[in-house]
Amino acid sequence: MLGDWPYRDHTRRMRSLLLILLPAIASPATAQVWHGPQAGQVEMHRYRIEQQRLQSAEQAVFARQQSLNSRLTRLEIEAARQPQPYVPLAEPISSPRGSTPSVAGATARREAVARGVGQIDSWLDRDPR
Repeated sequence: MLGDWPYRDHTRRMRSLLLILLPAIASPATAQVWHGPQAGQVEMHRYRIEQQRLQSAEQAVFARQQSLNSRLTRLEIEAARQPQPYVPLAEPISSPRGSTPSVAGATARREAVARGVGQIDSWLDRDPR
């Protein structure tokens, strides 16, 4: 009976076509996957994390801008100040006439050291007991 049916070849072709196309139609890329009741919560969490990341980036840019503005303001204030009067930190070099007392003082110190060294030398050269 089936052999007499006029659309038998057509049915076979349709079946083979269906078997070829069925995996392509039902591929995982086109299938919708159910993630459970918490799928909405996960997406909401991702959204909130992304918002916090963007907010943090904006705050970092704002902080950097404020830092640069404060540095620029400080430099402008320092540039507008009156210059400090020049005050030399070192003592002026004494004149050649004033060097005589320092030479006499150096000679006295050198003689005192020589006397002290002589006392130490005589103590070290003493006879052992």
